[in-house]
Amino acid sequence: METNKTTLSKPNRSRELRGVLYALIGASCWGFSGTCVSYLVDKNQVDIPWLACTRLIVAGLLFLAVAFVRDRDKFAVLFSDRGLIARTILYTLLAVVLMQISYMSGIKYTNAGTTLLLLEVSVPIVLVVECIRGRRLPKPVEAFALALAVGGVLCIATQGNLGSIGINPLGLMWGLLSAVANASYILLSVKVVEKCGSLVLNGVAMTLGAIILAPFAHPWDSTVTLDASGWLVFFAIVLVGTMLAYAIYLRGVALCGTVKASLMGVAEPISGTVISALWLGTVFSGWDFLGGALIIAMMIIVALSKS
Repeated sequence: METNKTTLSKPNRSRELRGVLYALIGASCWGFSGTCVSYLVDKNQVDIPWLACTRLIVAGLLFLAVAFVRDRDKFAVLFSDRGLIARTILYTLLAVVLMQISYMSGIKYTNAGTTLLLLEVSVPIVLVVECIRGRRLPKPVEAFALALAVGGVLCIATQGNLGSIGINPLGLMWGLLSAVANASYILLSVKVVEKCGSLVLNGVAMTLGAIILAPFAHPWDSTVTLDASGWLVFFAIVLVGTMLAYAIYLRGVALCGTVKASLMGVAEPISGTVISALWLGTVFSGWDFLGGALIIAMMIIVALSKS
């Protein structure tokens, strides 16, 4: 009997480990993408709405093309289920449109590393939603994790002076909105990905998101001009920081669950901070590092409490 239990547990364990690896790689791609966005915004003065809309147009069409080849039958599954359609629309508005605008705006008003750290506040947001769904109060360890998250945000926001905001208030606002969007991304994707796959969901949501943004971004008459290196960075954002990141991370969420996948998001601020410092020469204060350490500790505690 013990041998049977061990044998049966191996596929589940293998599935979970693959999910963790996928989420880790996807999060690292997002960290790289954040630094690329910072490069285009700071070095090339690229307009945020244009970048968000154009990125979604290219990535969405590429996702749709691949989905038609690999998962064509899944489109019928999506469009025949009103619940899945509603989730996809919410996913488009919150996890795609809001995510793109808030994430890029946060980077514009602060930097890639700071915005990526604030984005990880999505972990306690997911935790709180799970508590509400389960109609329970946070466990003591979860409450401690929430306190660490608040402390981390305060360190970054005030830079040690509680009487004032030590970073650009707009950067703080957009960074926290990106956390809300990222939590929506994790919570709204699971059921759709399980039934339709990440290719179909992202293809539909990103294309629809581009259509929603187009009247505001006017990508057809933009005066944006990029040199060869600028276009290289742009396509790196689309291919690595959008297509690869979304597809791999959502697969990870489906395999290992929302909480463990959100924990692997620790790779996002770490990779973004390291790449930003090495590539763009971004300087971070001691309070930034302390706040980041508290947020990362929060993520680890949440994962351990669920393991």
